[in-house]
Amino acid sequence: MRNKRTAEPQTEQSEASPTSPAVADSTGREVKRFKKQSDISYERKEKEDKDNTEGDKRGTQTEHAPRRSTLTSPPYRRISLKRLQNVENSLAFGMEMLPAFNKSLRTSSSVQAPVPPCTAPSSFSGDPRPGLNLNFLPPVDKGLFTLLQDASVFCSTKAYEAAVSSLCTALQLASKGHVLKGMQHSDPEDIDLVFSYIQSRLVACYLRMKKPQMALEHAHRSIQLNPSHFQNHLRQATVYRMLGKPWLAAKSVLTADWLYCTVLGGTERHISTKLKLYWQAMLHEAQLKEEGISVMYTPYSGDPTAEHVSQAAEAFMMQNGAFTDFIYTDPKGGHVLPHTVDWLSAPAAPQQYFITLGFRKREDSRLLKKIHSRKWPPFPGGEETLRSPKQEEVEIPKFRDMFEKMLSILDLMQATQINSGVRVGSGLIEWLQYGSLLVKLGYHREHSTIMHRCQAHLATAPYLPQISTQQDNTLLQALLTDIVDELGRQSGTERVWNKMLKVGQLENLFHSVEEKYLRKTARRHYQRQMEKKAKESKRSRISRELFPIPTTATKNSS
Repeated sequence: MRNKRTAEPQTEQSEASPTSPAVADSTGREVKRFKKQSDISYERKEKEDKDNTEGDKRGTQTEHAPRRSTLTSPPYRRISLKRLQNVENSLAFGMEMLPAFNKSLRTSSSVQAPVPPCTAPSSFSGDPRPGLNLNFLPPVDKGLFTLLQDASVFCSTKAYEAAVSSLCTALQLASKGHVLKGMQHSDPEDIDLVFSYIQSRLVACYLRMKKPQMALEHAHRSIQLNPSHFQNHLRQATVYRMLGKPWLAAKSVLTADWLYCTVLGGTERHISTKLKLYWQAMLHEAQLKEEGISVMYTPYSGDPTAEHVSQAAEAFMMQNGAFTDFIYTDPKGGHVLPHTVDWLSAPAAPQQYFITLGFRKREDSRLLKKIHSRKWPPFPGGEETLRSPKQEEVEIPKFRDMFEKMLSILDLMQATQINSGVRVGSGLIEWLQYGSLLVKLGYHREHSTIMHRCQAHLATAPYLPQISTQQDNTLLQALLTDIVDELGRQSGTERVWNKMLKVGQLENLFHSVEEKYLRKTARRHYQRQMEKKAKESKRSRISRELFPIPTTATKNSS
């Protein structure tokens, strides 16, 4: 049948133009060309089927073998500033997404159960003339409500300085006890909720005025008063973005996404998608901002092992040959990435990764492995760095640059880890130690900012999957108590992080003494072996001289 169908067109063509050999030749060339293309496509398809079959065989053979880590770090595309500002306008400056206030839901002081959030119009969106809607707050004092409504009107007309003045007056009025209508039987958590709202409005106003440094402390305080509200963390991330600290912004928006999806019981996927977009952008900016460092994420399955760590280091060396002067892989793992996390619909744990850092210069990483390899954090240098008063002016800038570089690396490592906790290497203990050293050098403003930031971090810790043991909870409460005392300038007792610093220094001393002893023992053992060999050689030489070995008789006896 195939030959018959191909012959009929040729016959018709020859009947139609019997005297056209050029047309017949061109038709033959077309047939040959189509045949050649079909043969090539058939060979290509046969080769692909063969490769797929071999791949299936290899997958079957290695199904039960340990999985080898492969690089799947996504080539992040740069996200425009306009898209980030759209996220900020809709979530950070838009509607206050809190559940309607219900006294029965706030009877216990423990962590709240997940409650579906309802959106209430913020004082900074919509037309404020019909009245300010604060149904997510307890009934506030009449004078305080008037000030908040005035601030809403000023913000709607973009008179942010007047709004700040009104909010500061409201803060002073609330601090004098005029917060709720029934203050005699009020709950402290309800009062904290009102104070947190005022602080968050101050953050929004200062950000609109392009004054992120003034908004930073208010952002920390809003989180301290209401740590489970994800928009407070997003506003903190916005402040960090405008201050040029994307690694801290990435950590804040990661926390915001977790709180929205798990603690607040959020159901709107577009909100979580916007948060992940912001997280991805900040993570990309953080990796670009760290000069001389390359970052790679390597997936793994099961519990992290030494084999996984070595495979991650090998994969990094193959991908980044220019950053191999020193390579460090976090052995604890547990990092997550924006494109693999879906806390709204996935009950199972997301794909976890190792983070591997490669450095161009070894001196940039000399403190990293020491911190992560000890139980208590040694903070090298410390007060010994500035012992000489004559070199104080020269040493202070170098001192601050060195430790801020190290702390920024720790913050970058925590930008993809939700369960960092209060353990060593999370950056929290190291920042507290650094703050204590700064206050001794006279940097009181920087010290206060660090203390407020760490207090906000510790206030959020119970809502994150990181406080698992009684020891962690005890350490968290001790750190919070000491931070409050530190901010209140109450001295006389030694802080927990300074005690940990002394323990780390003692541990460093013990390790150095142990290393010296082991080196001395090995050297002594080597010398004894060499002396023993020399004595045996001397003994054998004397023996040969006293008792020479008789030589064999020559063969000329004949």
